[in-house]
Amino acid sequence: SIVKAIGAQYPLTFQDIPGPNAHFQAHLRLADGAPLTIDVTPAPVPVARWLPLVLLIQLAVLLFCTWLAVRLAIGPLTRLVQAVDTLDPDKPGVLLDESGPREVQYAAVAFNALQARIAAYLKERMQLLAAISHDLQTPITRMKLRVEVMDDGVEKDKLWHDLDAMEHLVREGVAYARSMDINTEAPCRINLDAFLDSVVFDYQDSGAQVERNGSTGSLLETRPHALRRVLVNLVDNALKFAGKAQLEVSRERGKTLIRVLDEGPGIPAEELDEVLKPFYRVESSRNRSTGGTGLGLAIAQQLTQAMGGRLTLSNRKSGGLCAQIEL
Repeated sequence: SIVKAIGAQYPLTFQDIPGPNAHFQAHLRLADGAPLTIDVTPAPVPVARWLPLVLLIQLAVLLFCTWLAVRLAIGPLTRLVQAVDTLDPDKPGVLLDESGPREVQYAAVAFNALQARIAAYLKERMQLLAAISHDLQTPITRMKLRVEVMDDGVEKDKLWHDLDAMEHLVREGVAYARSMDINTEAPCRINLDAFLDSVVFDYQDSGAQVERNGSTGSLLETRPHALRRVLVNLVDNALKFAGKAQLEVSRERGKTLIRVLDEGPGIPAEELDEVLKPFYRVESSRNRSTGGTGLGLAIAQQLTQAMGGRLTLSNRKSGGLCAQIEL
């Protein structure tokens, strides 16, 4: 630029001057022979004060658009993962929103179809169980009538005992099948303390050692027939293995806790979850007279889940079992 401005009339020589502020000098000689030095310090490219702010705003907008795009892309996948994690054959599933990218739509449609097939399969299985159990009651009744006219003896007593066991198993099978669908019972508000008193008084009237401790003084919206069946099954188990039972109720962290306590032998820790499955009986109680059909706790578990609650079993430190219903 200097050479172009001055022209070829004046020969120029340049010299770099190093240092903290690097610059250079241009040397030339004027027409009268006087020397001239032009000292040049290059200035940085001028930057407007508003430019960094504009760049930061652009970066923020870019990050927001990226976050929004990623959220819109993975949102349906997140809902799909949550639906898979909460998939429970014992509860009616919530249908996924079949919107979003095409691949996500296909996955949502497939998942909803899977839920429908599982529900249909379980309903068909329960209907089959209920139908078989119901139809078996008629031939069992006929056989009991035939046993009635038999001569007294050991064989008659054995047959009568076997028929009683079969009839009990059939009734439990029907009850378990019906427990899969309690939506026909409309929920209503009940006074929980009075409700528990009625359950306890029914047992005491029959001579059973059942007592109640604690109170909540609150109303509870639930399905009373289902709750009564759950309590009856748990109390019956306590009476069967311990001879007496205690019913405790309390209110903790906004939840209602009902505990059925006994002083029986308890359940091995590794089998606490297994005994809630249908037809499972603890190894030491395989006898029908003590172990039952293995459906009592399964029915209680099924009904509690259908009411939106949770049933847990634990061994007490002082001995015995604690069955807790959390509503």
